[in-house]
Amino acid sequence: MRRSATLATGAALTGLALVLSACSTPSPAQAPAGVASTPSATAPETTSPPSAPDDTRVDPAAATKQILGGKRQALIHITEDDKDWSASYEGPITIGSGTDDGARFRLIPAGNGQFLIEALRAREEGGRWCVNADTGDEPVSLGTVKCAENENTLFRISATGKSDDKGRPTHWINSEKFGTVQVRNDGSALYIQEVGDGGSRGTFSFVDRGAL
Repeated sequence: MRRSATLATGAALTGLALVLSACSTPSPAQAPAGVASTPSATAPETTSPPSAPDDTRVDPAAATKQILGGKRQALIHITEDDKDWSASYEGPITIGSGTDDGARFRLIPAGNGQFLIEALRAREEGGRWCVNADTGDEPVSLGTVKCAENENTLFRISATGKSDDKGRPTHWINSEKFGTVQVRNDGSALYIQEVGDGGSRGTFSFVDRGAL
């Protein structure tokens, strides 16, 4: 009887030891204390694919060719001053930032390298208005009149062989009768005059502003 009780007590103690041992053994999912876990595999580094070339960008020379073909509206950009022509409501061609209603023009081929320069700003009088050599000022200035081909409204546009800071070809604009379109040294106004020994100040590029 006493032997059976002793055996039972020993078995119970052995079972308790096994239970405690199982509880104290870390599970496979747990890392031992003080040891940093290590990922089973290192994820490969990902890099963004190279950007595709921008195929929508129009070549400046090609854009200028379309503008000179009379197919696009454009700003007439003053290369020296980073300003643009603007047709005022009153008629004179002034100089502005290129963001006003009078800043858009159409170059209409008239043959032999000459063009009408149509101001696209709407006028109360209606009709189509083109840039002209205004002889009411000295030196001759630029104004607008109803579009018609004559010696005051026809301008020759010729390439300088150079480009502006955006890669657009630059041009001289000349009146056969009155001389070269130029910009005052202070950038305040346009005028037309024969080029003297000092050369001219005024080259122009054309900034595409969409279909007509």
